[in-house]
Amino acid sequence: MTTLTTPRQATPLSRVARVTRLQLNVPANSVVTPAAILGLMFVISAVIALTIQRATGAGADNAEYIAGIRSNSGAVWSLPGFLVYFGVQSVATQFPFALALGTTRRSFTLGTLISHVAVAAYVAVLGAVGLGLELLTGHWFAGIYVFDTYALGSGNVGQLLLTLFLGALASMSIGGAFGAVWVRFGARGPLVVAVVLAVIAAGGLLLSVPAWPWIGEHFAMWWLVTLALIAIAVSVTGELLALRRTTVR
Repeated sequence: MTTLTTPRQATPLSRVARVTRLQLNVPANSVVTPAAILGLMFVISAVIALTIQRATGAGADNAEYIAGIRSNSGAVWSLPGFLVYFGVQSVATQFPFALALGTTRRSFTLGTLISHVAVAAYVAVLGAVGLGLELLTGHWFAGIYVFDTYALGSGNVGQLLLTLFLGALASMSIGGAFGAVWVRFGARGPLVVAVVLAVIAAGGLLLSVPAWPWIGEHFAMWWLVTLALIAIAVSVTGELLALRRTTVR
């Protein structure tokens, strides 16, 4: 079992490291589940691709088929649900235990963030390995596009790594913030925050409608990178602020 020393026995750096180990001490959550989800997504994508080929009679090298199947964004959307849950439980479950054993709220937040960075890097590496195998095998010997897709950079490994890493880290950070709000305010806290965020998002969409043509014409990848970094920073800050006044029940 991972243990945490008291503040008098440990330096701030060692407390952060111990929190990180505590967060990663269940490989079934941090290692096995992401790989299993991507594996299931691969199977589903393969079945869909082969079904389309059989139904349309299009060969694996058909340009129209490739253009359509490359729109598969399963690798992008299959993991966020689990990763948000992972972020929630990493705070809601572990914070009371860690605090009772002597860590500080700042050390807990930093240690949790580092554990999320590690999991996000692992997810990105899984995607890069999948892309490498996909290209090496000529798209799995059957014209199956799972990682070589538009959403992941059409075979650009750098864009794939950046997309999966930031997407995974943003998902876990948002989950961590909701977990902290739950610990601080109870079950109504996340509900209120979700409603407020939904209203803000809806209002932003409505106000931005006139600018959609301009956005579509000038859209750049760095916009999404900036948005993800802002979401991560705001979520981690919100997590720390919520935990500062939280008492262990």
